[in-house]
Amino acid sequence: MTDYVIPRAWVITLGNEVLLGEVENTNAGWLARRLTSIGIAVRRIVTSPDDEESIEVLREAVERADVVVSTGGLGPTYDDRTMYLLSRALGLPLETNPRALDMVKRRAAERGFQLTPARLKMAEMPVGAEALENHVGTAPGAVLRHGSAIIIVLPGVPAEMMQMFDEAAEVYLRGMGRGPPCRREATFEGIVEADLAGALLELSKDSSVYVKTQPRGKPGMPAVRILVISFKGNCDEAFRRLEEAARSAGGRLLGE
Repeated sequence: MTDYVIPRAWVITLGNEVLLGEVENTNAGWLARRLTSIGIAVRRIVTSPDDEESIEVLREAVERADVVVSTGGLGPTYDDRTMYLLSRALGLPLETNPRALDMVKRRAAERGFQLTPARLKMAEMPVGAEALENHVGTAPGAVLRHGSAIIIVLPGVPAEMMQMFDEAAEVYLRGMGRGPPCRREATFEGIVEADLAGALLELSKDSSVYVKTQPRGKPGMPAVRILVISFKGNCDEAFRRLEEAARSAGGRLLGE
């Protein structure tokens, strides 16, 4: 029986404003949670500038991931360059996407905007891309397949990004994963993280299980939170071993 291969994703945020600390990158965390809930494991979260340096970042992502999701850089200004950078990374020319152009024209008419060259730029996409509707803002997104990877290009404005992912992009990812990973967590009082070091070391040898401990409690009243996550559904055994180690060290389950 062939072992199930967990789909891997990269989440890429493009924008100098994020690198300068002017804008907080809430998009990456939101997308990581959504992709995880589908059963896709996020392996990289990268923030990259609005320049040619991002060409190599995008190229590497497409080579190494099954799913690449980018946010930012789709607007009408000079530094909105994501489609251009992606076209360079993939070796595909830009073209005016007919469906994207229709979207841009409709938004301009609805809001009383003139169709300036800057706004028309938002309809330019790599050849072969499918335009995604933006019901909140004006810039279309895109989805395209390249090799074995599926690439989803979303706006940077959080409300636009979330709407587009949920209403237009997620359908392309359905069936790739097996749903949300299993999850077990509990807090044990009376122990510190070092009490679980041996068990954690042994469990770290199984790459299909993610285990994490976090110190909780107060001075003189130590406690440790234990978290176990697995995309392959094998949480119970790992959790049992951590619980056994915690109790052997004198830990008590919070609430007992």
